[in-house]
Amino acid sequence: MTRRNPLHVACLILLLTQISTLKSSAQSALLSSIDREDDLYNHDRNATMVASPPAEESKTPTRSIPPGFVPDPISLSSRDPGKFGLIELAYLDVYTILKSNNQCSSLFGGPLAITALNDLVRRLKPRYLDKKIAIRMSGQTTTVQSNLTGFLFRSFERAEVNLGGSFYRANSRHSIVHEFQPNTRETRVVVLLHELGHMVRNYKNEWVLPDDGSDASLSVRNSLTVVSACRDEIKGLSRMSHAEEFELLAKKEPLNLP
Repeated sequence: MTRRNPLHVACLILLLTQISTLKSSAQSALLSSIDREDDLYNHDRNATMVASPPAEESKTPTRSIPPGFVPDPISLSSRDPGKFGLIELAYLDVYTILKSNNQCSSLFGGPLAITALNDLVRRLKPRYLDKKIAIRMSGQTTTVQSNLTGFLFRSFERAEVNLGGSFYRANSRHSIVHEFQPNTRETRVVVLLHELGHMVRNYKNEWVLPDDGSDASLSVRNSLTVVSACRDEIKGLSRMSHAEEFELLAKKEPLNLP
């Protein structure tokens, strides 16, 4: 048996240790890179997640946007309106309102706000919550900016629609606003627009609707703000079926509700 020089053995051990350290570092760097890419990933074709900008920079930047540009209705899962669930039907109604030139659309920043609507509806998960709640958004927020238009909004980590609330159940004791009954087309539109108001800013760089959290009275006032600006558009929806809405959407024709 050949007797090894202790110095050679020590050098070999040191070399193997360095190789192992380098390999571990490389793996850590790779995993870190993957994590960063995953954090930045967003499913909206026209949007990407960015770090929250300073308040003075959080206004929508000026971009060269094609005239009449409207984001795609990517939250619809089928070309057959007969297969839509209540969330998709409400989404179709709100999309129809936002894509047109009217007072309600202007409140939320015009058709570009559809990018935020897409994010909201994509995140919505049915849950059983307190009957007074229609939709609950919670968790960390991320500022999202459209690559194409520069439109900015905040996205909540969780968005839950209450299976036992006014979105689904006809329980008059927990009506969002007295003007519209629970579990109706009109109420579902108010509910989605209410939450959209917590995601987008107005021309004063303030949230369209202030955070209401557990403040029930403020939540009601926020819903009344939506109804005040959108009453004509919401009531006008009853003159058109969802199938007719979808047909106009597929043709990309504008729908100017009174």
